[in-house]
Amino acid sequence: MAGQVKKYLGFSMLCICMMIFPFRASAHTDNSEGYSKLSMGDSGLVYEIQLDYLELARIVDLGVTTNTTASDLVYALTKNENKLEEYFHSKLAVFNQGAKVEGSLGETGVERKLNRDYANLTFHYPIKNKDSAALQIIYDIFFEDNDSAHRNIASYEIGVSKGQFVFTSEKRELHVGEQTIIGQSIPFIKLGFHHILIGLDHILFIIALVVTSKRFIDVLKIMTLFTLAHSVTIGLTALNLLSIPAEIVEPLIALSVAFVAIEKYIGLSEKYRNGVVFIFGLIHGIGFAGALELNTTDWTAIWPIFTFNVGVEMGQALIIALLFPILILIRKYKWSYSVHLATNLAIFFIGLTWYFQRFLA
Repeated sequence: MAGQVKKYLGFSMLCICMMIFPFRASAHTDNSEGYSKLSMGDSGLVYEIQLDYLELARIVDLGVTTNTTASDLVYALTKNENKLEEYFHSKLAVFNQGAKVEGSLGETGVERKLNRDYANLTFHYPIKNKDSAALQIIYDIFFEDNDSAHRNIASYEIGVSKGQFVFTSEKRELHVGEQTIIGQSIPFIKLGFHHILIGLDHILFIIALVVTSKRFIDVLKIMTLFTLAHSVTIGLTALNLLSIPAEIVEPLIALSVAFVAIEKYIGLSEKYRNGVVFIFGLIHGIGFAGALELNTTDWTAIWPIFTFNVGVEMGQALIIALLFPILILIRKYKWSYSVHLATNLAIFFIGLTWYFQRFLA
């Protein structure tokens, strides 16, 4: 029996360590999420795409660094339009009724969001018909030359067809208008699941809450409150009904991590804990939604938001399923209190470090 316990503890701790490392100030390991919007304009199909600027600059060799000024970032896009067109013509293909259509690069720009610079590029394709079923997109950007885990969240409104799609290395083709509910759901569930597992700040927040809980019913109660709260702000933020800059949200998330790690030891009454968890859940929801830019505010966004949230909950459930049994197993030992205290102190100092790093940044 003791051997089985040790094996379980070892396996669970290995899984948790794999989820929480590497330790970074940003607390997220992704840096190549992209966004797309497809619509019909007066001149034909308009394909607006946003990509992490520095990742794109490295691949296309735009000649910029992390210290390049905002105005120079904009100028670099204009100066290297030929390079950009050449790259995108080789990595982004648009077909109309089975025939490939060549597009041209139009407007360019730079947008600061999620504490990163994004290159905004607009391509125009001379497609006049609005038969969505005739359109096919093949997206190969970044997968082979930069990051196989890259994802691009696309929204489209072509004729009567509206919807969302997530381009991944496994799903590179979009046949506009042929999306099924299941086909649309799975990528967003994966996106939500992936987002929480790469979010060390969210993981440590959950760990701090679970470590200070005595019973499973307590875990269930606080995680239900946390889920309800972040579900509200995920929806509001993704629908563009709530907009708070990442420069404000990210330091607050870090501060929430530090606070929940020590709230038990500073004498905070249990009756206030539910309210604190709910408020922090609202803040974390805004952070979750940063990965879910749908470029639409109509009813078609509801299902992707819901399925993304399902993925987030699945990630939370995995963390709790691995962690809480460990706490139950070690609770009978005298040294368990020391383990809990050391864990929370470590989380407190990590959260506090993040707070100052993000605040000063």
